[in-house]
Amino acid sequence: MKKFLLAVLGIIAAIVAVVNIGSILALAISAAAAMCGWHYFRKSDSTIGRILWGTLLLVGVLTGISNIPAFIGLLAAAGAYYAWRKWKLNQRTNSNVIDADPFAKFEKQWKEFTK
Repeated sequence: MKKFLLAVLGIIAAIVAVVNIGSILALAISAAAAMCGWHYFRKSDSTIGRILWGTLLLVGVLTGISNIPAFIGLLAAAGAYYAWRKWKLNQRTNSNVIDADPFAKFEKQWKEFTK
């Protein structure tokens, strides 16, 4: 049941992340605009330049904050990654437990001796 719920969580989260990929790209563009505005705002010496770059910074920050579907998509991508990582970890640990049985070889050799 735990694997089933993990698979359902991963599938739903992946679908939500793919649906919101456009919003995530818009968030990335607004973050790039905000970083560009901040970078040139600090380098600018003129008042007009500071006003223009500050405006670009403000627009980038406000569009980034108001882009709620992108944040939902990022959370869904993180959830899908968590489910995938947990699924891979369960598969790896289960196979190691079976291979690490110290009595498996003994049982096989004992059967060969008793024939």
